[in-house]
Amino acid sequence: MLRIFCLLSFSAQSHLMCSQVYPLGDSLKHHFQYAPKPTFYWTSYNSFMTGRRIGIQSLKAGLNFNKRLTLGVGYHWMGRGVEEYLPQKGKMVPLKMRYASLFGEFVFYNKNNWIGTLPVQLGCGRSFLHWKEEGENVKWKEGIVILYEPSISIEYKFSPWIAVGMGYGYRIMLKNNRAIDQNFYAPLYVFKARILFEELWERYQDRILTD
Repeated sequence: MLRIFCLLSFSAQSHLMCSQVYPLGDSLKHHFQYAPKPTFYWTSYNSFMTGRRIGIQSLKAGLNFNKRLTLGVGYHWMGRGVEEYLPQKGKMVPLKMRYASLFGEFVFYNKNNWIGTLPVQLGCGRSFLHWKEEGENVKWKEGIVILYEPSISIEYKFSPWIAVGMGYGYRIMLKNNRAIDQNFYAPLYVFKARILFEELWERYQDRILTD
């Protein structure tokens, strides 16, 4: 699947084919020989469920090796828009999903402020129905979910420290919450904004460590 995403990216960016492209077969072990630099960013995923656009917000932090490989952890939560009928209440009730993840990103393209990446993440969390009753938060049909999300994205660096981009992927549910009727399998449309902390760290690390 990652190879398919890579081919789609090259097709969409055919006018950039003459630029420098990194082969995916490079040994990952080589990049771990470089001192890691911290990175942190926000990502917004969008998918469609029951005919509606549903957003998932993500905060991620990790370590960047050699500006080619990033490994880290993230926290994700689903926005409003999905509801399920609850017979006990006789009404539609909001559906929530929250999960933590381990993720990796490999840079396969980097030229003229354009960055192509292959992000992959494995998440584990819970989905549940949620509402308030007499001022108290109530959760119903809560269950564990495990998901896998491969994708491909293209970013543009507007400055040495800020990049924005978009991408495409797919959410694969390795374990679903069977108590809930909704199916979370869905294509993902990714919009991301990233502060390049690894660039800031490289420029100011001497000043930070000596203060």
